[in-house]
Amino acid sequence: MSRHSIPAFLLSVAAALTFTACDKTIEYNSNSGTNGARDTATQLLVNTNHIEDISAPDGDNEDWFYFMPPEKGLITVSAFIDSPHDLIVSIYIMDGFGKTLYSKTTNKSENTYIFDKFEVEADRYFIAFKTTDGKSNYTIRADFELPPPPEPDIVDEPDPVPNDNTPKQRCVPADKCKPGERCCKPKPPAPDEDGIGEGEKTVKGTIVLVTPRGDDLADVKISGLGSQKNIKPGYKAYLRGLKRKVDIYSCKTTFCMGTVKATSEELTHYDAVDVVVP
Repeated sequence: MSRHSIPAFLLSVAAALTFTACDKTIEYNSNSGTNGARDTATQLLVNTNHIEDISAPDGDNEDWFYFMPPEKGLITVSAFIDSPHDLIVSIYIMDGFGKTLYSKTTNKSENTYIFDKFEVEADRYFIAFKTTDGKSNYTIRADFELPPPPEPDIVDEPDPVPNDNTPKQRCVPADKCKPGERCCKPKPPAPDEDGIGEGEKTVKGTIVLVTPRGDDLADVKISGLGSQKNIKPGYKAYLRGLKRKVDIYSCKTTFCMGTVKATSEELTHYDAVDVVVP
């Protein structure tokens, strides 16, 4: 039987079947990879960029992340969309139970979205990206910082004694401060101070948290030190790798807080701190 002799209705059926096979619909979130749900969220390290992509046409409609602050503090979540004109995406910040705390929806004219800073505990939090329109690469980041120190109590001071020009001291220098006294916070250290002298006995700690203060200054949390090692505020400390002086202004049982003249980029790789002990 020649082609010209095939009935017209059979040709119509064949064409319809061919069209149906080519018109397969991509189901929502059918190709989201390993992080398409809260239970399989990807860990997002704080103070670190994470680059990802999302694509509604390919069935990659949702991306989920979680982050865990090291302690109570403040978090600022930000997102950068590479191709905003090709994507509309809703961004959700959730608590550990999946309850939405904050949300934003992007538009096609802006590529940077920053959430207001909010308080967090040392617990798990989630970030979800959801879209039904478009695709793009994007960068997500959660910046952690310690809360600001409490405002000092204002102490009423007696009127100065006549002819006494001695200034009234509102706090005690860190190297002379005793338990119960109000210790002065040290001035920002100058870079490239003299290091540890030959023969000086030291205890070594490790920087585990960096909090930028601006003007190339940073507060650092140093583990492995503290009162259990007899380390006190004002002790001579030195950042070994960068060869910078560290001013220690507070010590707890297992860690100390200090200030160092260094940028966040310089402190990206945690470094060792030597502290001179008597």
